[in-house]
Amino acid sequence: MAEPYQLTATEAIQAIRRRELGVADLVRSLLTRIDALEPAVQAWVRIDRSTALAEAENRDAGWHEHAVLPLFGLPIGLKDIYDTRGLATSAGFPPWVDRVPDRDATAVERIRAAGAIVLGKTVTTQFAFADPPRTRNPWNPDRTPGGSSSGSAAAVAARMVPLALGSQTAGSILRPAAYCGVLGLKPTYGLISRFGILPLAWSLDHPGPIARSVEDLALALTVLAGPDRRDPITGSARLGDYLAAVRHPASSPVLAVVEDFFDLSESPVRTAVRRAIDALASAGAQLRAVRLTTDLQTVADAQQTIMQVEAAEAHSALHGQQAEAYAPRMRALIEAGQLVPATLYLRAQRIRRRFRQEVAAMLRDVDCLVLPTVSNRAPDRSATGDRTFQAPWSLIGLPAVTLPAGLADGLPCGLQVVAPAWQEAPLLAIARWIETVLPALSEPVVQIQASTSTGTH
Repeated sequence: MAEPYQLTATEAIQAIRRRELGVADLVRSLLTRIDALEPAVQAWVRIDRSTALAEAENRDAGWHEHAVLPLFGLPIGLKDIYDTRGLATSAGFPPWVDRVPDRDATAVERIRAAGAIVLGKTVTTQFAFADPPRTRNPWNPDRTPGGSSSGSAAAVAARMVPLALGSQTAGSILRPAAYCGVLGLKPTYGLISRFGILPLAWSLDHPGPIARSVEDLALALTVLAGPDRRDPITGSARLGDYLAAVRHPASSPVLAVVEDFFDLSESPVRTAVRRAIDALASAGAQLRAVRLTTDLQTVADAQQTIMQVEAAEAHSALHGQQAEAYAPRMRALIEAGQLVPATLYLRAQRIRRRFRQEVAAMLRDVDCLVLPTVSNRAPDRSATGDRTFQAPWSLIGLPAVTLPAGLADGLPCGLQVVAPAWQEAPLLAIARWIETVLPALSEPVVQIQASTSTGTH
């Protein structure tokens, strides 16, 4: 068997159920991996080391009674905007370094009830916006891992944890997953509860998982999805059998290749993603080239306007009290949002509605849309990357998955697959088929000399 830290979430759970691997052994393997690589990658805000080990030993002692739980014994990383009972949640905001919630976010409640162990909190850009984090890309330390789910994507890519939770308001699950060479799922808006997750923009925020296999994404979604009375937007959630979908992959899917996004991609990305799509066609996918009638910049501007206004509202009280503690880009977002006239916000909402209708019509005759996840390879660490290719699906709330599409000059590129609302099960079935066609990426080699201290506790 591989070293425990190398196992995917599904592989780890199966090994634990077969009693080939102890939960405590898995946690220790991951902690050793973190000790070795965290000084280089800087993916974690805090590791709950003693609690995780104690819970692991309890899982081992209760194996006979609880091993059937869907996430039994699985260590998970949480983006540091998910409230965790008794464990600080600070969202990258210095005054909140010792903010300790008295209850879990709904997503955290659900993973704990499913048998998972919270290993710790991963780095987020401040309040999940765009100020660059300290985290480094495991593929190249001079490049960003993307944001805002920076630590979650980097930790999964570096094999510090098999599965982590992130969130996306523009592109903050899909982009870091693509830059780090792993998989991410942004579900339909309202499928996963946002209760207990610190907000950025109420009509755009999407929680979701980051992992190293499609089956891992399906496993996480099975636990996380569903109505929550504390988040009314989840009341219309429509569930699917996600694990059954990935165990019966789609064949010969009909995929609409959205050419607009290729026009705006840098050459190495365009080449890598075209090569991946050609491989899908050779394996039986039916491809149809399509183009949008709505200009992508118009879509991006609408998303930005809505995000500005809703962030200004969500942060109005805290910004009024502690504006100087905000990072520059987050503060600018709020203060710009305070100046947006209602007419411009309403115009953005009309663009949103028209674009949703356009994409729904485009999806009627195909299974999914395919496009590059990001326009570029991971840029330097002064930015978190280009959100233009992910933001449209956050704006209209459609589910999207990113899968590794290969390397361009040594850096990962992502293939993005977008489905109709509430069609996560068919989306995951197609993603699983794609996963069987495209070659897997190797493990990244962390290139920074590790120091002797992790800086976590």
